Amino acid sequence: MQTPFNFGRTVKNESFTNREQEIKKLASNFENRINTIIISPRRWGKSSLVEKVAAQVKSKNIKVAKIDLFSMRTEEEFYNALANAVIKATSTKTEEWLEMGKKFLKTVTPKFTVELGDKQHFDLALDLDAIKKHYRELLDIAEKIAKEKNLTLVVCIDEFQNISTFSNALAVQKRLRSVWQHHEHVTYCLYGSKQHMMMDLFNKQSNPFYKFGELMYLPKIAEAKWVTYISRQFHKTQKKISPQQALKISETVKCHPYYVQQLSHLVWINSELEVTEAIIKQSIQELIDQNAILYFKETEELNNTELRLLRAISANEVQLTSKDVIQKYNLGTSASVIKAKRSLIAKEIIDDHKKQLFFLDPGFELWFNQNIIN
Repeated sequence: MQTPFNFGRTVKNESFTNREQEIKKLASNFENRINTIIISPRRWGKSSLVEKVAAQVKSKNIKVAKIDLFSMRTEEEFYNALANAVIKATSTKTEEWLEMGKKFLKTVTPKFTVELGDKQHFDLALDLDAIKKHYRELLDIAEKIAKEKNLTLVVCIDEFQNISTFSNALAVQKRLRSVWQHHEHVTYCLYGSKQHMMMDLFNKQSNPFYKFGELMYLPKIAEAKWVTYISRQFHKTQKKISPQQALKISETVKCHPYYVQQLSHLVWINSELEVTEAIIKQSIQELIDQNAILYFKETEELNNTELRLLRAISANEVQLTSKDVIQKYNLGTSASVIKAKRSLIAKEIIDDHKKQLFFLDPGFELWFNQNIIN
């Protein structure tokens, strides 16, 4: 029987749980042409949320173009991907793709590749020298096509923080902002897995994308929602799990969407007909063991102060710069604590929420408590 839990890829259909408010808000922004920046820790379901809403709003008058910057390293690659995605999202036939490319890309000398057959495929490659000279035409293509066709185009860009790794990154950001801020028929949804890089891009007044759109912070999914979801997924596959056991799963991994799905899957796999406490304990250990090598390497790269600060955070210490805590964990000085905190946040090992530091990766926290603390 196939597992009813989904992790490691975008979550769809019955595997997608909760987020009713976020779905409603994001759909409204797409329909009302409000730019949206989605910020949350890694693996909290940003991509799954965007895909679900994109499928929900897509219609005759609303089209969605999706781009992933994960593997892109240059400004030219981005422009090429943008032009391809926009043309494909707004056209349905090969002839129309070619027509749109020729009509709206007059100065960048596009080269077309078309594969015919059951699954028609279209790609355009742009001349690099022309791209550098005529970047504005490429950044404007979405607006021109949307206006021509009298529709709303939603451009969704995943791993958007990678824009800051391009050569002359600040200049690139200025170019994008200078063009995109004038678009009336295009809505931009920008999101990525590097939370603090995203925060810097959109929250600093000195950066071009400051106040570019509405910031949406994804909160944790409530335990009660997870209990309902986990119980339903087990019961539909004729396996028994109690509400208390479902709660144990979500509590163990701090309601982290990726890890709730993964740990639930392990418990489901290890259970024949009914979940037991022993099975949950076994599954938690399997979860820890699966990533142990990665976690060990991560701690190898930390200095002693950073490791000691993690010990204090794991013990739920709040006043980390107080004399008592510094002495208890041998943290040196308050300045060294602040430096270690900034370093751990930059490495995305911890985060700061309402003046409380916490581990971003609950799997790493479980391993750390078991192998470093104990």
